[in-house]
Amino acid sequence: MVSLDVRKRLGPPGGDGFALAVAFDAPAGVTILFGPSGAGKSTLLDCIAGLTRPDAGRIVVGGEVFFDRERGVDLRVRERRVGYVFQNLALFPHLTVAENVAFGLRGRARAGREVEVSDMLGRLRIAHTAGRRPGEISGGEAQRAALARALVTAPRLLLLDEPFSALDAPIKRALISDLKELRSASGLPVIYVTHSRDEALALGDEMIVLEGGHVAARGTPLEIFSAPARLSEARLAEVDNLFRAAVVGRDPARGEMILRLAADCRLAVPLGDYRVGDEVTVAVPSGDILVAAREPAGLSARNLLRGRVTRVETSDGEVRVIVDCGVPFVAALTRAALDELGLAPGRETWLVIKAHACHVLE
Repeated sequence: MVSLDVRKRLGPPGGDGFALAVAFDAPAGVTILFGPSGAGKSTLLDCIAGLTRPDAGRIVVGGEVFFDRERGVDLRVRERRVGYVFQNLALFPHLTVAENVAFGLRGRARAGREVEVSDMLGRLRIAHTAGRRPGEISGGEAQRAALARALVTAPRLLLLDEPFSALDAPIKRALISDLKELRSASGLPVIYVTHSRDEALALGDEMIVLEGGHVAARGTPLEIFSAPARLSEARLAEVDNLFRAAVVGRDPARGEMILRLAADCRLAVPLGDYRVGDEVTVAVPSGDILVAAREPAGLSARNLLRGRVTRVETSDGEVRVIVDCGVPFVAALTRAALDELGLAPGRETWLVIKAHACHVLE
């Protein structure tokens, strides 16, 4: 368990600098720190590692107090035994991969160091890079070397600051798979900073959303991405469909409201505490929209929208179809579904959307 209560102000005294004020407990597993640039994610990691001293608060890892301003406790970096992988990796360019990994084992017997380094390089599948320097290996191998250096010291906590942001999708998927396996085998708690929705969903047990130096939301990645409560969360979750709408009807008996997105486009959504005439923002995740090539019937879904395909986008095997229903909706499909439906620009189509897939945001 990691327990954090961190307050830190950056910038000139008395100025308009950035203020970090974050408190939460991170259970065993992978805790994702999510948020826009400048939200305080890297500053928080630096405070945990001991690279930055908080102004106030308390940091406890596995029952040991790393920092407590009131009690005057502030363990040195080496005493904290925290593994840290930086975004730029921070590998020493003049050292070999094996020497980089062994750097944290200074003071131990040489024979023991060599065994531990060799074992870690093997576990991360980069034993063949041991004698090479960072400039002589691939980006994926460099990431594995940085992970090996962080893990070889048997840390009590692993901090990862956007470690895979510069990698291609296939390499990233392989590294995420290996990291999950290593974490599961070791039971090591991990705090992982990322901007990537896919990384958060693939790795995260818990997610903390930071905004402006404060905790804006917390929950599992799936909970936050599938049902964002705030506009900022929806944007961070990369929700494709965000619309301003007017409340034009309420039916408490049936538990729904009707929103007008455009003259000929209306959505039924779960009943909320809004009045007719109120302006709201509604989010509809692209993965929650079904696409039909012919008008369907006998559905439980409350929203059936007729439209026309205006654009089809493909990337890394994923397909996004943009359909004009008075407002442009984005629907996510597989390549197989696209081919079977025969969707192309100009094609008439129908979108099927459950009311509970539509989230009216605070």
